[in-house]
Amino acid sequence: MRTADVVVGETYIASIPQRLPEELRRPGDTPEQWRANMQLHLVRGRRITVTVTGFGEEPGTVQVSRNLPAGRVALRLTAEQAAALDLAEGQEYEITGVVTDADGEAITFSGAVVHTIPARWLRPPGERLVLRPDTAHFHRALVCRDADGMTPAEIDRAAGKALEQLHHVRGLALEDPNVDHSVLTAEADHQEWLRIAEQVGKAGRAVYDPRTDPDAVEHPPLIRFRQN
Repeated sequence: MRTADVVVGETYIASIPQRLPEELRRPGDTPEQWRANMQLHLVRGRRITVTVTGFGEEPGTVQVSRNLPAGRVALRLTAEQAAALDLAEGQEYEITGVVTDADGEAITFSGAVVHTIPARWLRPPGERLVLRPDTAHFHRALVCRDADGMTPAEIDRAAGKALEQLHHVRGLALEDPNVDHSVLTAEADHQEWLRIAEQVGKAGRAVYDPRTDPDAVEHPPLIRFRQN
């Protein structure tokens, strides 16, 4: 997106590239910057939900925050607490670690991390990804190969499983925009199973044979139909 189109306070999807700019690969001058750059490194190649909090100092950049539950905490001791632990006077002490409940399970706390990223990485939250033609072709070829020799009943069961998988990844995508691409491939798989089921039904065949299906696809050199 262009900086002029970005609205402070709005939520967007940030597409993080695999290779980060050099300035975002540096450790940072403060613990907060180090943590932010490390967290950005961990989501390379993914799509994350962020909220714009302002604009960066460099042209074309924005400041964004995202929720990031924390597992470790730091507790600064009071002078009385330090004395109770028989610690030397004249300096401050801090305890860091993990908080657990009565069952020993670690407790996480809500938190946020702030990044300064290029505005061009931002996408509207409702924007849908588009499956590349070669990727769609590849997934159709996989289904055609797997359906080879299946009976109509077996194809119907496979279509049902493909629909279950589609529903599953659609649910995951509600929380994780990185799953959007999996939704598209699951849709392509399900549609191809439905197409094959219809083709077999119309042809009245006992089993499916992709070599006699005019709409079946191969994907050389990765996916090849077996030869009779």
